Amino acid sequence: MRLAMLSPISWPTAPHPWGHRENAVSLLTEGLVRRGVEVTLFATQNSETKGRLVGVCPRGYEEDPTILPRVWEALHISELFECSDEFDLIHNHLDYLPLTYLKVTSTPVVTTIDTALSAEILPIYKKYNGLAFYVATNDVHRHPELDYIATIRHGPGKEQFSADRVVLDYLRVYEKILSQRHREDHRPWGYYLVLEDEPRHKVKRIVVYPGQRLSLQRHRRRAEHWLIVQGHAEITRNHETLNLEAGQAVDIPQGAWHRVRNLGTGNMAFIEVQTGDYFGEDDIERAEDDYGRAH
Repeated sequence: MRLAMLSPISWPTAPHPWGHRENAVSLLTEGLVRRGVEVTLFATQNSETKGRLVGVCPRGYEEDPTILPRVWEALHISELFECSDEFDLIHNHLDYLPLTYLKVTSTPVVTTIDTALSAEILPIYKKYNGLAFYVATNDVHRHPELDYIATIRHGPGKEQFSADRVVLDYLRVYEKILSQRHREDHRPWGYYLVLEDEPRHKVKRIVVYPGQRLSLQRHRRRAEHWLIVQGHAEITRNHETLNLEAGQAVDIPQGAWHRVRNLGTGNMAFIEVQTGDYFGEDDIERAEDDYGRAH
């Protein structure tokens, strides 16, 4: 998943006591990076992250009174949306102004609303209701005229606050949005498309480029069934090596080491049916990888 995180720019986005929203964005961003998500943080230039940082505003406007908020917020938002096609998903923490860009990008945008909406600003949220994906941080902040994809309570001082839980909750929201939009998620070896995502199963169509192979990996919380629909696949399952053609299938038990390689000169494709109790991308343990992702 290639995620763009759009942070406020009143303060640097970093784990510091000032800048409540920026601090919340920092906790979420760093938690996602630790779980292997490819996050690009759009924030002030003096922000801190282990992900990729993109900044046009040198400092937070609360730090520097010469920085005019409206001007630099406009530059900040446009910097992201001018390259929005590079991302699978955009997470907006900058209130309502980024919503005005929704019709000029095909990348889905999830917006966290962490306050009660006043009558003065409600019209802009109503205009993009159904096109945007809204997340509330408290049930009492949910407006009856808007549709929400989730309520995720987060931030220091919140009841039962857990940074890890917030990260997992947002990962589930991201997966749900991407499955609804049916966008291709590209990797160095090829790409995949989520066809169905339900609580007890998930279905993908996976395409592997000629000569490429996925990592040698295993899953703790799911089993998989692979049906080859195009091309010629070499399957590794623990100590076995299987060669499968279109129409043939193989089962990958939970906990089994496995990988797939495209032996043909054209694209190879297979349908992957996952069953279990969790299907997040962070349930991948890699032993070997051609692209430096083993850990």
